[in-house]
Order: sequence, then C-alpha cells, then structure tokens
Amino acid sequence: MNKMDSPAGLRAIVLGAIVLCLIASITGANAGQDKGGIKIAVFDQERARNEYRYVATAQVDFQKRLEDTDLKLKTWQQNALLTQGDQNKLAELLIEEKRQAATFDNAKKASLKKLQDDSKTLTDELRQLQANPAGLSPQQKERLAILVRAASDTESRTGAEQQKAREDLQKIDNEVSAKVLKDMRETVTKVAKEKGCSVVFSAGVAWYGETDITETVISTLNKK
Repeated sequence: MNKMDSPAGLRAIVLGAIVLCLIASITGANAGQDKGGIKIAVFDQERARNEYRYVATAQVDFQKRLEDTDLKLKTWQQNALLTQGDQNKLAELLIEEKRQAATFDNAKKASLKKLQDDSKTLTDELRQLQANPAGLSPQQKERLAILVRAASDTESRTGAEQQKAREDLQKIDNEVSAKVLKDMRETVTKVAKEKGCSVVFSAGVAWYGETDITETVISTLNKK
C-alpha cells in the first residue's frame, strides 16, 4: 500500500488541506487591511512538553509515589499476620530506609528488626499449626482461625488499596497533563501576541511557518 493511501497518510493530506484553507481564509479576510499580510507561527508541542521542567519534576514525583505505594503493598503482603498498624509502621520504616539511608538511625533500625522478627514469629506459628490440623487442641484451633483471618483481612485490604492507588495515580497523571496543556496554551497565546503572530499551527501539521515560537515558549514556561 502506498504510504499516502494509509490512514496516517490520508490524515496528513486532510490536515494539510485544512491548514491551506485556513491560511487562505485568513489571508482573504485581511486583504486590503494589513499590507504586511498575516504572520504565521509554528509550535512544537512535543518538544515543549519534553523540555518543560515542571514535567520532569512531576514525573520524578509520580515515580516516587508509585515506588512507595508498591513497597507498602508488598510489605503488607509479605507480613500479612501483623496488625494493620504494625504493617503500616513497617512499610513507613522500609520506605524511609530506602529514601533516607544516611539518616536512618539505630533506633529506627531496631524498630524495623523487631517488626520483621514479630512477623517471622507469627508466620512460623501459622505454619506449625497448619502442619498438623487434626492434632490441634481447641485453643490451638482458635489461634489458627485468628491467624488465618488476619491473613485474609490483609489480602482484602491490599486489594482495596491497590484499586485506590491506581485511581489516585491516574488522577494525579490527569491533573499534571491538564496543567501542562493549560500552561502551554496560555504561554503560546502570550508569545504569539508579543511577536505579532496571527495564527499558530502545530509543528506536526505545518512543517514551516514564518516564525517558530517553540524556543521562546519553552524559555517562558521554565521561568514560571
């Protein structure tokens, strides 16, 4: 198939035709009014997004939140028999140890080790009780039920927290994207007016324009 017969090629032809029509329309509208004609600018949105420092900062923050959430949920799963409070405390210590190793003092290390030891003790106890269910006393059976219920509760909480985390992260991503688009629109408008441009086209639609405002837009964005 010829490239220009492909959906992408056809879209390019349509967009090009729209651009030409818009230019002709604007030129006609300004005929006899503006001896200099219209001034057309182009703007590379993809480049601007890649070089906008806010985007880089937001991506780092997003990745940090993602990693911390993942570590917290894994900590819950791997220490399913601890109380919810102890699971959260253990997760917080592990995250702090990872993020701030230089200031993770001996007291925190001791607290971390105790929680990990408590978890191991409970896990060993559960395994011992499960190894001989027929020979358990009433008290041991009750204890086994408590431990199994604790593991089940952790599994339920982890599933709910995973869903909430996905929704929260998606919301953050949407908010960042909306802010970036708003900032770029406002800045493109400001720069275009300052340079006396009548129309600004995306670099992906118009390959050439009298003025490329991308550099100025990026510089202005990064001064915010």
